[in-house]
Amino acid sequence: MSSEIAICVENLSKCYQIYDHPRDRLKQFVLPRLRRFVGLPPKQYYREFWALRDVSFEVKKGETIGIVGRNGGGKSTLLQIICGTLSPTFGNVTTHGRILALLELGSGFNQEFTGIENVKLYASILGMSPQEVYERMPAILSFADIGNFAYQPIKTYSSGMVVRLAFSAIIHMDPDILVVDEALAVGDTVFQQKCLNRIRQMQASGVSILLVTHSTNTVIEYCDRALFLKNGNLIVDGPCREVVKFYVDDLVDQEGGKTTLPVSPQIVAANEGVTLISSVTTSVEKQQAKLPLEILDVRFTNVHGQPVISANYGNVLEVSVKVTVHQMVEVPCTGIQIISVDGIVLWSATSQSLGVAIKCLQPGIHVFSWRLNLLLGGGRYIFAIGVGEIISGEYRRYHRLDCGGYIDIIPQKDQGSGWLAPAPRLIVKSPFVEGSSLE
Repeated sequence: MSSEIAICVENLSKCYQIYDHPRDRLKQFVLPRLRRFVGLPPKQYYREFWALRDVSFEVKKGETIGIVGRNGGGKSTLLQIICGTLSPTFGNVTTHGRILALLELGSGFNQEFTGIENVKLYASILGMSPQEVYERMPAILSFADIGNFAYQPIKTYSSGMVVRLAFSAIIHMDPDILVVDEALAVGDTVFQQKCLNRIRQMQASGVSILLVTHSTNTVIEYCDRALFLKNGNLIVDGPCREVVKFYVDDLVDQEGGKTTLPVSPQIVAANEGVTLISSVTTSVEKQQAKLPLEILDVRFTNVHGQPVISANYGNVLEVSVKVTVHQMVEVPCTGIQIISVDGIVLWSATSQSLGVAIKCLQPGIHVFSWRLNLLLGGGRYIFAIGVGEIISGEYRRYHRLDCGGYIDIIPQKDQGSGWLAPAPRLIVKSPFVEGSSLE
């Protein structure tokens, strides 16, 4: 392996044996041997589940890689194999340097030991001398900021306190490679920002970092490259913004919404630096029971009825929701949410909350249209769509698309950054005379 490579993952696969009944484990242990003894062909008493399939990539020294994907995509399995806590079925992982990981909350901590005792134990396992631990302990406790709980057993800690102490201990032990699996999502906002600032310092010092997070903004801001894992397959490896687009496309498609940028080899060719490892295939399971009201289609258009995939600040967007009514709905209601790619609801409304009454809907096809002024900052915004009925004064939702589609707002010059775009204007009054009006 090149001296410039910190982690080399080659054709990594992990298969689990899934047994439907406990007795099948005993059968698998005994019967295949008996069948071979009497000359019968082998038989399996389990199902195979591939958590990872033929995953390959490299991480350079000092590089920060963000890993995104839905739950069950294989992210945690990949990190466990890289850290050596799990063995692969096939493939190899080679690492160069001391690797430290924050995978599960308090993994490796003794619940009966105090926080300080656990830090000392963890440090000794890593080969640090008592003198080194003694010198670093004040900095560790200061960063963790858990107060007198440092002298209490870990079993008395909240989950947030555990991750504070674990993260603080790891970053003060000079890792060459740092692996973090969604642990930053547990702490409060202030601690998360403190951790991210520390990651910046570690990046500057040449530490290689693997970061699993559901915050796509964190991936874009802090990572040099990103990987998208789905169903154990490495789908895309490339620049963060492009990988995040593939990820969001897949989220929308999985929910049955409309993707404005279909994932295809043509898209890959149009985005230099993006490597499509596997094709993205999705299937939306149709509901078995007929709902009174069901969403069929969602379309984004401008005021002229033309389909749009991006817009400028202040543009008008029309979100048309095509629904099918299977049985009469006396007091229909529809709702909409604008959500950040991190899953934060930025705005939501229903026809009921806006005071808009919708007449009784008879069986057939109908269309609801939301007309919105896009007073938003540059970035990608996901739209959740719901339909239902008002029953006894309350909104009962029948069908919802968590990702009914999305729109890209083109960043505007002199607008600042963030989700809101309040058309800022700065007036400087100088010199200011004490006692004069601020108006």
